[in-house]
Amino acid sequence: MNVNDSITVLKALADSSRLMILNALKDKPQYVEELAERLNLAPSTVSFHLKKMEGAHLVRKTRDQYYLIYELNAQIFDRTLRELTSFGDIQKFVQDERIARYRKKVLKAFFRNSQLLRLPTQHKKRLIVLEEFARKFHPEQTYDEQEVDARIAEQFNDYCSVRRELIEEGYMAREGQRYRVVAPPSSDAPHRSERPEGITQRNSETMKTRAEIKREYKEAPKQAGVFKIQNKINGKILLGSSLNLHGPLNRYKFELQTGVHAHEDLQRDWKQYGQENFQFEVVETVKVKDDPNFNIVDELTLLEQIWLEKLQPYGEKGYMVPGERMRI
Repeated sequence: MNVNDSITVLKALADSSRLMILNALKDKPQYVEELAERLNLAPSTVSFHLKKMEGAHLVRKTRDQYYLIYELNAQIFDRTLRELTSFGDIQKFVQDERIARYRKKVLKAFFRNSQLLRLPTQHKKRLIVLEEFARKFHPEQTYDEQEVDARIAEQFNDYCSVRRELIEEGYMAREGQRYRVVAPPSSDAPHRSERPEGITQRNSETMKTRAEIKREYKEAPKQAGVFKIQNKINGKILLGSSLNLHGPLNRYKFELQTGVHAHEDLQRDWKQYGQENFQFEVVETVKVKDDPNFNIVDELTLLEQIWLEKLQPYGEKGYMVPGERMRI
């Protein structure tokens, strides 16, 4: 008996009325009305429970003229509790169930009416989405690029990105001008490790390494948020925001050091007071949510507005004019 059958049997037994019915059937096979009268239950209730137990193979029925006669399934009742709870595949079953639930959850989050909203940022979720696209292609057929793009475009406009990633992640292989699925996607193993024929071990490792490097770069945390440059002497502030804070902060510092920064007042004070009297600080970062409806640009705009209202970096308090935004 496998784990699914065991669970079905144990669930079917977890009801007092069903145990009463089973106990009554130990004496002899009986029909529904007889069991109902004997157990003081409604015939509809007895029928409902018998149907559940029949589905678990605990009972079976035969027809005698106008009546359905129910009896115990001796094959099940001859099993011991040890047999019902002993199976070698329980860990795999649990893992498969967990993976199936997770996969279903991801697809529900990123697809609406069979249309992909966007490719997930997280690699594990992206693989699940790519696997879903790979299922659109038959493993024993080859396709030209136009056919591949057309099938992908049915669910996502950016078919070029999906096609490229299907190849990089090993779901598809390109041979000349033809494309094919490397192996049928498996729901419990989303990342294909099989290599296309004709590719050597060395080449495969090189390709994998390049893909990993590219993925690591894409997934490297690029913090979006709001930053400020503050004059320690007079307290004046320049407030800015960026989708990648590391870049503009370094660039601003370089521009000030070389005397080419666009804000003349800030550049003049930098020259007068010196670099040591200016503080570069990230005041807050956007908390990224892996949600199809999340828009990082909108979140950054909101965060920037909050800090502009809070610090009011205008006039004597800052290097900006009202309404100005330093979005980099």
